[in-house]
Amino acid sequence: MSKVKANNYWATSTSSHAVYEYLGYLTDTDTQKMQDLVDGKSISFKLNDSMNYDCLSKHIPNDFWSLLLHTGYLTVDWDKTDTLNSEDSSADDIAVKLPNLEIKDCFRENIQKRFNSFFKKDNLADKIANALFIGDSEYVQSQLRTYLKKFVSIRDTATKAPKENYYHGFLNGVFTNCSNDFLTEYHSNYEAGDGYADITFKSEYSEKAVIIEIKAAPVGSDLIPLSENAIKQVENKDYAVPFLQNSMTQSIFAYGIAFSGKNCFVSVKKIK
Repeated sequence: MSKVKANNYWATSTSSHAVYEYLGYLTDTDTQKMQDLVDGKSISFKLNDSMNYDCLSKHIPNDFWSLLLHTGYLTVDWDKTDTLNSEDSSADDIAVKLPNLEIKDCFRENIQKRFNSFFKKDNLADKIANALFIGDSEYVQSQLRTYLKKFVSIRDTATKAPKENYYHGFLNGVFTNCSNDFLTEYHSNYEAGDGYADITFKSEYSEKAVIIEIKAAPVGSDLIPLSENAIKQVENKDYAVPFLQNSMTQSIFAYGIAFSGKNCFVSVKKIK
C-alpha cells in the first residue's frame, strides 16, 4: 500500500463543520471507535483517497474517517497498517490514531455531542424523567443499560475517585438534555434531612418529586441488594422531608440506582 499523506485539504472551519455534520449519522460502532481513539488505541477502516464534497453529502461512515485523516484530525499508524495488509494481501485497510492531546480533547467534545444528540432525539431524556415521575423503574433501567453500553468506557470508571462520582455525572448528563422547564428545582448533592441526596428534582408545577441515590460496585456484583440499600438510605436519612412538607407535591418516588461497569439495576419505592 502506498504511503498516504494527510494533507489539510480544507480550511479548519470548513472541515470542523463537516465533522459535526457527520455526528448524527454515525453508528454505534463508530462511536466506539471514537472512544477507542480517546483511549489511545488505533482503529482501522477502508480509506477513500478521492474524497470530495459530493462524498460528504452521503454521510458514509468510512468517508467520515477518511475526512478526519485528510484534514489532520488523525494520523496514520504505519506499523498497524502494514500488519493489517500483510495478514490479508487483498485488504486495503488503514490504521490511524490521534496525533496529539489537542485532537483528543476535540474527540471528547464530539463524543459528548453524540451523547447529547442521543438523549435529545425523540425526547428520550424527557421520557426517562417522566418514567421516574410515575415509578416506572423497568423502563428507566432498560434505557440506562442501553446507553451505558454505548457511552461508558470501563477505563473511565477505573479511577481513584469514588465510582459513584462517574455515574453521578452520567445521570446529570442525561437530565441536562431534558426540554426546558420539563424539570424544576433540579439539585445535585442536595442537602435534605440528615444528609445529601445525590439527585432530586420536581415536575414543572412541583406536583411530582424524584429522589435518586446512586451506588456503584465492581463488575459482576449483585446490584439488587445494593439498589435496595440505596432506598433505605433515602428513608433513614429523611431525604424526602423537604418534599413531604410541601403540600403542592402530590407524589414522591425514591430510587436506588446501582451501577457496575456498563450495567445497572433500578429499585423504586413510592414515598407519597
